[in-house]
Amino acid sequence: MEPWNIGAESIIYRLEQWGRIILLKHRPQKPYLLKDIDEFLRTSRTSRECKMLTVARNLGVPTPMVYWIDVHNHSIAMECLQGKQLKQLVAELAADRLQKITREFGKLIGLLHRGGMVHGDPTTSNVIVNPRGNIWLVDFGLAEMNATVEMKGVDLHLMRRAFETTHWDFEAILWSAALDGYRTIHAEETEQVLSRVEEIRERGRYH
Repeated sequence: MEPWNIGAESIIYRLEQWGRIILLKHRPQKPYLLKDIDEFLRTSRTSRECKMLTVARNLGVPTPMVYWIDVHNHSIAMECLQGKQLKQLVAELAADRLQKITREFGKLIGLLHRGGMVHGDPTTSNVIVNPRGNIWLVDFGLAEMNATVEMKGVDLHLMRRAFETTHWDFEAILWSAALDGYRTIHAEETEQVLSRVEEIRERGRYH
């Protein structure tokens, strides 16, 4: 079975089952880690990702549907979404459409934060957009519950850094639109979280 996509910690396979195309996400062994540590990390992250996908859906965030999980083989079978990564579309979209989609991205992160959850890797690579402009969040392997203001600040900091490094020429549009969406959902904590984002950025400048 040929890999469909290879990430930093997982390999994605695209296969047919039950008459439909599904994605199988597998976390392979890392030979540079001690075996017991590697096994623990792969097992815990696979289990956590499955749980976080379900929690996120319950919070109103569109995510791929999970069909089954094999914790012992560190694999999750999930829905194959029909669309492209936002990362692939940023330079192609008209400004108003890009703002609309990015505003929705901000809203979805706001829904997670309001529900006490952080995504952990909120980049444009982890947003899938279909031709009608509907979006999903994917890759919840680093997601966590019981989110503090610090954790939410880190989440938004990572989003902003992704805009700055991957889409530097669109950064201002993307960040402004994402914050507009975020504020509509998580208004009561937005300024506190943004203040923490600035603190985190200042730490980075002096370390």
